Amino acid sequence: MEMNAFQNKLILGEVSYEGGLFPKIPKFQKEGSAFILTGGYGDDICITERTTSREIRRGKYTRLVEVSTRPYVKEIRFRSNAKEQAYSFDVYVKAVIRVENPITFYHNRNLDVDGYFHNLLSIDVKQITRQYSLLDYGGLDLVLTQKLSAYNNLDTATGFSYQVSQVDAEPGGEAKEFVARSSKQQLETALSSQAGALARRLTTDYAEAVMMEVTEGKLSLQEAILRIEQHQDSRFDKAVDEAAKLIERGLLTEKQAKVYIQSGTKGPGRQLMSGSGTTEAGQSQDGFDELYPGE
Repeated sequence: MEMNAFQNKLILGEVSYEGGLFPKIPKFQKEGSAFILTGGYGDDICITERTTSREIRRGKYTRLVEVSTRPYVKEIRFRSNAKEQAYSFDVYVKAVIRVENPITFYHNRNLDVDGYFHNLLSIDVKQITRQYSLLDYGGLDLVLTQKLSAYNNLDTATGFSYQVSQVDAEPGGEAKEFVARSSKQQLETALSSQAGALARRLTTDYAEAVMMEVTEGKLSLQEAILRIEQHQDSRFDKAVDEAAKLIERGLLTEKQAKVYIQSGTKGPGRQLMSGSGTTEAGQSQDGFDELYPGE
């Protein structure tokens, strides 16, 4: 008989037994099984090479039970709160279980093993998962596995031993949506910040390089101002194109795109052109206002 589940599936057989005056000792030498005589006047007995006909006759047993003693894998799943109390992790635990005391196990054959392990493991699991944020839970699986795999217990109340071999934890249903929203917001902020910082640095480097050519006599001030204007306008056009792509992908709103473009086009280049009839925002800002009127 296959052991597809814990409840009753480890009871491989249960039949009537009539011992009589000269009871025959049932065959018991079967690998991975234990045989119990029950339903008598005396205590249940597990048949071994030391069991005698006299012992069976005195007990007046009426049932013969075969219990599997092979180790098997049990999988348990439950939820445990994250650092963000409104959300939880889905926790998966794999344990190797084996019947060590067949008689005690038989007496607990209707035990809800999922509930048993949930109560047994959840205290430690909850204490650990509450320390981890859904936005940063790297290493959680390892910590849980190390903690729970330290259990190698024989539970005398149930008759079986267990050894936790694997623990996995990941954000559950609504928690995944929370992580997705937060990750998107973080990405938007990072994109805007990084793009702005890079653009400002490039604009500064270019303007300084052009003005160096003026001091060396390679360019006139008028030529330098024209080059810087053209560079700034090119940066503006590129920033607009990039912002449009991000809007299409749903990574930026139009309001965020405005900040994105401004951060990517502001720089000392415009300040160098003050007094030339061009404002600090200049042509680029005029083009921006046309794209986003009233912002």
